[in-house]
Amino acid sequence: MSDLKRKKPGVTLEMDKLVDCPCCGSNACYESEFNTQEGNVKTWLCMTCGYTSNTTMTEDNELIKESFELTAEIIKDNIQIHDNLIWLLTVITMPDKGMIFPEPLKEEKGDWKWTVVKAIPIPEEEQEKYPDPSNPGKFYKNRMDMKNLKRFDKLEFMDAAEELGLFGDLKKRKNED
Repeated sequence: MSDLKRKKPGVTLEMDKLVDCPCCGSNACYESEFNTQEGNVKTWLCMTCGYTSNTTMTEDNELIKESFELTAEIIKDNIQIHDNLIWLLTVITMPDKGMIFPEPLKEEKGDWKWTVVKAIPIPEEEQEKYPDPSNPGKFYKNRMDMKNLKRFDKLEFMDAAEELGLFGDLKKRKNED
């Protein structure tokens, strides 16, 4: 078991460690504990199955229930509940790197794989075709390359994350600490 201690502005990260995942049973579930103004929050992300949760994601949390109205069906269909905590499939979006998301398989109803798409630059002369709805008058500089996606099996989330380049950033940050 590895423990790390770090500080972030406005939030103190008490301890990071690997624990057993209640969803898949692997010992590669990354646990972080944060002290925030609202109190202590624990988060989990399993690097094997890609499920995530935190201590605010309880079955009786009305905000969580409301957010399900905007949640993709694949995620709602695969909810797991362990010790009164809701565990959801992870979606990671990094506009300058790409995305990891669960993608349903058409040939096998109810089955899915992790899909990785990388961000590719949009030529400057084409950027006005890609407006940023959250910033009127601004345009995206990258788009997701849906033609060159890669798929990974359900228990290969770590491989998908590595394909996206997430661990390169983690290694770089660790060396900067």
